[in-house]
Amino acid sequence: MKRNVFPLDYMDCMDCMRMKTTTMLSLILPLMLCLLVSSWTVAGGQEKKAALALFEQANILYTQGEFQQAAEQYSSIISTYGVSAPLLYNLANSYAAAGQVGPAVLNYERALHLTSGDADIQGNLAQVRKDAGLYRDDQSLRRRLVELLGADQWLMIAGCAFFCLGLSALLATTEVGQGRRALHWLMIGSLAVVLLTLPPAFFRYQDWNTGVVLAEDTHLVISPFADAAPAGDIKAGRLIRPEREHGDYVLITAETGKSGWLAKDSFEEVAK
Repeated sequence: MKRNVFPLDYMDCMDCMRMKTTTMLSLILPLMLCLLVSSWTVAGGQEKKAALALFEQANILYTQGEFQQAAEQYSSIISTYGVSAPLLYNLANSYAAAGQVGPAVLNYERALHLTSGDADIQGNLAQVRKDAGLYRDDQSLRRRLVELLGADQWLMIAGCAFFCLGLSALLATTEVGQGRRALHWLMIGSLAVVLLTLPPAFFRYQDWNTGVVLAEDTHLVISPFADAAPAGDIKAGRLIRPEREHGDYVLITAETGKSGWLAKDSFEEVAK
């Protein structure tokens, strides 16, 4: 006996199409995601190789005594691929070898902000400053201690101590006897660490507001106008702290304590 075969109605057809579409998407989307991740990985690897090749070219230029060309190459790498402490350090070395004190000090300072306490960077910076006559007054013990670490490092220590403080306070509510007493001492120690590390972090973040005089034969003036009387000279490589702006001039205070108005294009901020 023959079975009757009935055609699918419209809703059944739509359900079949949806099922097929869903199945196709479930197969295609992971494949597209894998292809996208693979392309990103390949592109990232190629970009890294290109950056390393340019870095090696710049190093060769430096060893050949082509210091200005090496500096331009390092600067090009930074503008294209981003900044790093080794790049800034090599860029500063190139400027120093080329006799450009201001850019050398600027990039040493930027490198130190990324790797605080690096002995090589500190040593080269100190030598450049000494050769250029950029003497600084003896720093206080407090200041030397503050500069042992960067702002982020001080803040990380404070954050860990704050976490220990909160955790020990929470556990102290359930402990009794000797355990609770130990937690109280841990709370006191954590609080002390927080109070001791937050001020250095604040002072180090303030250092990001400093600038470096780039131009040689730079003059301070007594007011923010082109025809203002001079207020003294300031050497290239000198650290300054901008205070307020007026037109094309910025009121600054130098690390020596000297203050006056300085043209905007004669210095650059470290954190720029």
